[in-house]
Amino acid sequence: MARDSRRLSRRQFAFLGTQAVGAVVTLLLGIPIVGFILSPLFHRQQVVWRQVGDISGVPDRQPTKFEVSFPLDEWTSSNVNLAVYVVKLNNEYLVFSNTCTHMQCPVRWQSDLGQFLCPCHGGLYDITGKNIGGPPPKPLPQYVHRIDGTTLFIQNSFTESI
Repeated sequence: MARDSRRLSRRQFAFLGTQAVGAVVTLLLGIPIVGFILSPLFHRQQVVWRQVGDISGVPDRQPTKFEVSFPLDEWTSSNVNLAVYVVKLNNEYLVFSNTCTHMQCPVRWQSDLGQFLCPCHGGLYDITGKNIGGPPPKPLPQYVHRIDGTTLFIQNSFTESI
């Protein structure tokens, strides 16, 4: 009895079937992962400007805290209140987030130290937002901002830290 060389053996069929099922599973798992990785390239964040307030009374070299309300994200209708620090240095304004770059705890200005202090792990930042002590890996985030007259506005994005 001659065997047809074009027919698959059970072993070959099982091997090819296993490879086909593995390829399908890999494809089904890979599509969401690739989509997650590439989605920021195609999703543009909506630019939102919010009024901080009148900064004519901000003293030189004395960080002043303001509360600003921002939309949480495009999926919610509620707002989140953020604290920002405005620092006037020789007629130039810096606007810092009050969020520590180590563990996202809220920092506060300690006038007796002349520094921003993170109470969670002892992170310290100088008046320009530069990290000078403790575990924070980066300077305080600075908001993109503009000034119309004496009114300060901030954007829902940060400038690049040096």
